[in-house]
Amino acid sequence: MKERKLTHANNTRQTKETDTDAAARYARNNTHTRHTPSLLMEYSELSHSLSDSRLNDSHVPSSQAALAGRHGGPGLAWPGEGLRPGPTHHYKDAWLRPGERVLRKKGRGRLIHVSDFVNEEDGRLVSHGPNGEITKDARRIIYPGANGDAWWTHENLLEQIKYAIEVHEEVNGPNCQALFIFDNSSAHASLPPDALRAFEMNKSDGGKQRKQCDTIIPDSNLDPTKRGLIQKMTTPSGEPKGLKSVLEERGFNVQGLRAKCAPVCPFESTGCCMARLLSQQDDFRCQTSMLEKLIRDAGHECIFLPKFHCELNPIEMYWGWCKYRYRQMTKRNFNEAKKAALEVLDACPVEVIQRFVNRSYCFLSAYRLGLTGKAAEWAVRKQKQHRAVSQQAMMAIEAVLSS
Repeated sequence: MKERKLTHANNTRQTKETDTDAAARYARNNTHTRHTPSLLMEYSELSHSLSDSRLNDSHVPSSQAALAGRHGGPGLAWPGEGLRPGPTHHYKDAWLRPGERVLRKKGRGRLIHVSDFVNEEDGRLVSHGPNGEITKDARRIIYPGANGDAWWTHENLLEQIKYAIEVHEEVNGPNCQALFIFDNSSAHASLPPDALRAFEMNKSDGGKQRKQCDTIIPDSNLDPTKRGLIQKMTTPSGEPKGLKSVLEERGFNVQGLRAKCAPVCPFESTGCCMARLLSQQDDFRCQTSMLEKLIRDAGHECIFLPKFHCELNPIEMYWGWCKYRYRQMTKRNFNEAKKAALEVLDACPVEVIQRFVNRSYCFLSAYRLGLTGKAAEWAVRKQKQHRAVSQQAMMAIEAVLSS
């Protein structure tokens, strides 16, 4: 029996600061600035100058101070006074409280993109030497943007996964099976170049269509005599097969059926056209992504979390922990921003990461008990048991619902 270790993985991006409209909207709504819980560190001259400027009503002309009082109450400041305008300073009017800054639109400046792995036993996925120094680190950092590195791609992720498996096996031994947990993103579900894609096929054989990999007709096929047979996706002459040939080889009668719907297939339709009919077959519908294949070929396992449930991934909380502290640090140029990012990424204690893992387990427990939304969030906050929602919290919720 292999030992199993959970490894939570994610490579995420942060939206940059929004433009003047967001700042004006903030002044009108009189709410606090909010940030997305993902990780992509950033630096800009404007954000630094705004965060360092301690603006208050004393910097604001009397007419502007009166306007601030009418629209946002006391404490709002006019950022045009006392700032050090630079080449990136393009804001003319935005209402801010002391210590707050304008959020800028994504796409300006340089970025720091981080992709890493964490687990509940060791924290970050690293190996150490005899003196405690880090010898191998699964983390990858790039600096995309103007005159910077290329953007993160699926090829970069696969290379990182290979190295992460190597680090895991060095730290925990070859008999320790890792379970990699990823969020549900299109990059993680990327298929190989020769994957089966019905909507990329022509109606007839040959022509301008790519060659696809051979397949096995699934056990759910309509004709039981065809089930389990190997189906070549190319003709004897080497040309790629079309939709009509593939479906007829599986026993389908496609007489009078069009190749594809235009512009798109009707919602929840299953047999409106040849492409839709073929795409519903199990071998086309249940293909293994390149990420899954790489991990399972190495003897490990991976799962994907449900969409829009970042609370189930502890590394999202790790990103938030790092970003909060990164924003508190003074960064006068991009080199200092990179050093600050590395400092906060290495500063998170293992005990904190373990609490993040426990919190995710608590959300899992709440969902298993049938709680959703605010009720699940409240139960996790009030729970007292280890990795599970307490019975006391459930009784409190039941008392509220029954009252």
